[in-house]
Amino acid sequence: MKAIILAAGKGERLMPLTSDTPKSLLELENETTLLESQLITINKTAIDKVVIVTGYLTEKIESKVQRYSKEYNIDIQIIYNPFFDISNNLLSLWQARHEMESDFIIINGDDIFNDSVLLGLLEHDKNELITMVIDRKETYDEDDMKLIVENGRILEVSKKIPLNEANGESIGMIRVTGEAKGIMVDTMERMVRNKKNMQVFYLAMIQELINQGIVVGYHEISSKDWAEIDFHPDLEDIRKKISTFNKEWIK
Repeated sequence: MKAIILAAGKGERLMPLTSDTPKSLLELENETTLLESQLITINKTAIDKVVIVTGYLTEKIESKVQRYSKEYNIDIQIIYNPFFDISNNLLSLWQARHEMESDFIIINGDDIFNDSVLLGLLEHDKNELITMVIDRKETYDEDDMKLIVENGRILEVSKKIPLNEANGESIGMIRVTGEAKGIMVDTMERMVRNKKNMQVFYLAMIQELINQGIVVGYHEISSKDWAEIDFHPDLEDIRKKISTFNKEWIK
């Protein structure tokens, strides 16, 4: 099993914090970076390789990864997305298509999560070809990657879903296994040939798979077990929230 971490973005909404630091290297607590916290959790699982798709300030991530790989004894590969400045994360995921021959998990580079989130996804129903980690909240906002969930499967995923129709949020972590791997690669290959898809999220590709009849299941978690860093208040909130997390990774 591999983990593919999407960490190419500029983090413009976090400027000036990200003016000289990629979002994934922002410090959470005691000099532990967001990326490091993800790797520490990954190191507690059966995942045997990590692929990090970089773009913005890739050299800084590459430098850190040299240390992380040795310190945590993890096989880490960097894949550079040269289109990071003009594209969204569908293009980043496409850059890693040659790493999709074995089962894998996609992780957004701006997510922090409890160990139980990743461990739970790995142990979730092994018969599901695609499993999305979701949070079913009481209310949603326009920036959430919203879902319509029904009868144990994802029917729709989009930020454009009306707030009163949404009944779930994707946290940006997905497990892909079996024949779904090849179907996903073929779908991405087709989508990236269309210029209008340069700016779409990779979850638009998941919607394409759903439209093709692929069943996308889900693993439900609690809001207290994860967070996403998008805006300045997010970072401060996460630093406070860390006190409720499994703190084994904090130095």
